[in-house]
Amino acid sequence: MAPFVYRITPYDPADLDAAAGRDSTFIAYDSRERVAAACMAAVAGFALDAAVEQVTIDNPMAEGFFSFSVLAGRGGHGLSGLFPYDSVGFHDGARVPLTTGLGLLRAMVLREGAWCRLQADNGFFVHVGDRDDIYVGGGRDQENAVSRTRILGLFADRVASSPYDPALDETDASRAADEEFWSEVGALVADRGGVLLEERPSGNAYRWHRLTAAHEVEAVHERLTPRARLAVWPDLTDDVEAIRAAVVRGERLHLLVRQHPGGGFHRACVAEPGMGRADGPNPQITAGPGHRVALVPLERADRHPLLAAVLPDGDGVLRARWRTNRSRAEERRTFLGSLRVGEAVTGVVATGLNDIGVYVHLDDDLGRFLGFLRVPEMSWTRFDSADDIAPIGREVRAEIISIDFAQEQVSLSMKALQPDPWQHYADTHKGGDTVSGTVTKLVPFGAFVQVEEGVEGLVHLTELVDHDVEYPQEVLAVGDQVRVAILDVDRQRRRISLSLKRAQPE
Repeated sequence: MAPFVYRITPYDPADLDAAAGRDSTFIAYDSRERVAAACMAAVAGFALDAAVEQVTIDNPMAEGFFSFSVLAGRGGHGLSGLFPYDSVGFHDGARVPLTTGLGLLRAMVLREGAWCRLQADNGFFVHVGDRDDIYVGGGRDQENAVSRTRILGLFADRVASSPYDPALDETDASRAADEEFWSEVGALVADRGGVLLEERPSGNAYRWHRLTAAHEVEAVHERLTPRARLAVWPDLTDDVEAIRAAVVRGERLHLLVRQHPGGGFHRACVAEPGMGRADGPNPQITAGPGHRVALVPLERADRHPLLAAVLPDGDGVLRARWRTNRSRAEERRTFLGSLRVGEAVTGVVATGLNDIGVYVHLDDDLGRFLGFLRVPEMSWTRFDSADDIAPIGREVRAEIISIDFAQEQVSLSMKALQPDPWQHYADTHKGGDTVSGTVTKLVPFGAFVQVEEGVEGLVHLTELVDHDVEYPQEVLAVGDQVRVAILDVDRQRRRISLSLKRAQPE
């Protein structure tokens, strides 16, 4: 570890330490660009004082389903303009100019998806943390750079070490993808008729290759990303129904790998149960000639490939040391995977989003801001404001109605746990009944009358009185207590038609 390590933050380090147990960050969205510019300038000062012109990328992550990013994958994961199409050149061990390294720093501060450690031959390094903290180290005191950093409006203080020090990495004993490995791949292809090769060029990015003949093995080998992690899985299948059934069961987290008839692959995504439903308007798992599908486990404990290895460098030496430390993102992924649609959960309302709904911290500390409760799902009864039902800080109990793995959002419904007053009313009333109610709203075509808590019906303009009226205000006012006759109960459209004039004594 370098003898001099500094932590740079946009706020007081005491506040940073107090936030150690939270997922949320302090920097407002509209301030992050300004903070990113200041961080780039500060780190550039440290690098120039250390005479650094090039840096090496270590353990990169491009993007993932449970990304380091708050806005997953925004702006090409921050790599657009820094690397060619498909992030070529963004890999472990790649040497890039300092300007490219500063561009990566900006992407990390903006949380656009990309993450990596940067290091130089003289011991200089840059690590960006997940709490808006940056660690810069080197072989000598850099108090001049510290002073410039403080002028930029940032805090910079000496610390003992970086929590992202490679010495703290947990790593697996990796096999080198050598000649013996590729001979075994070829034997599997010959024996099985085909296999699926998973290439992971960075921490949580995937590329797929279907190998069905010996010459394909050699061709794919030549175009793999340096130091990529490889895994060989059983071949894709055209048995779409079996895959759909497995996805609907949702017994574990899988990647859904789909090959289209042209031979290319769709973007891999988490296999959510809804994708397996054949009755959906836009099925994710498509049947037909040339369509092939596979499910690849996501959780490390579930992953048992046929073969696994890491690409060595050109001289045959295996230098890549891929860290296996569970990140907060992976822990949140596991937490999401433990939830089930239809399950009741308890959480605390975190913040509101105008009149759309509120975010909810779920019970687990990994579930901060994961829940979202929309206004229509708060209550069966009428209310004026979300604050009446779910004010910030209130503990609420709700049912999970959907889980969006890509957006890391759990949709909740409080009213799903409450009896539906409309259905109860429909079960106990029929056309011809006369009931009491309260006028709640007047509209050009009639009046709405609440006949029971959470249940309203419409008295059409023609059903107010025996003679013609132009406006309902000529007959009724909001708050009036009235007797009305039920004309029709439409269960499918959840509508009740009422008549004021037919309920009057003759």
